[in-house]
Amino acid sequence: MKRSIYSYAAEAGLPVGLYLSIMSACLLMSLRIEALPMLLLPLAAGFPVMLGFIMRRISRDEPSYMKISALWLGGIYSVIFGTLICCLLSALYLMFVDPGFIHSYVWSAIESIESSPMASEYAATTALMREAMEAHILPTSMEFVITMGWFTCFAGSMLSLLLAVVIVKWGKRNPQRMPG
Repeated sequence: MKRSIYSYAAEAGLPVGLYLSIMSACLLMSLRIEALPMLLLPLAAGFPVMLGFIMRRISRDEPSYMKISALWLGGIYSVIFGTLICCLLSALYLMFVDPGFIHSYVWSAIESIESSPMASEYAATTALMREAMEAHILPTSMEFVITMGWFTCFAGSMLSLLLAVVIVKWGKRNPQRMPG
């Protein structure tokens, strides 16, 4: 029985959402645990690998989806469903656990810049950041979450296209390695 690409994507949404939520937690809890931001780069590097495995599994389970358009769509929807989970968890954290995160994060950045030996080179930047804080024009928690959600969906779409091309080209070159 042929499953729809949406079914595969919805199934993949949970692991993608949890992965993205771990990445988000590294950022959102960075002021409490200073080592967490160092995990962001390895996690970001691992995301294409995880999404590639998901898309490759789709192409193995349903050989008729071994097309760039079908795999791209599956990747896009997997990222969208995962992003929705991540945005929900991030929004709950920012609303109920740490509502002042944005303000604290900007303030921490200002302090870090001003305590560095090259503080004078970034005086204009820190002045602009202070102005934004004093004028209360920093993004709200929800604006931050929505912006990160849109960015994640866009980046995931582009990544899915690249991965779809690689998987299809690789599958055509190595059909014995792509069981059907």
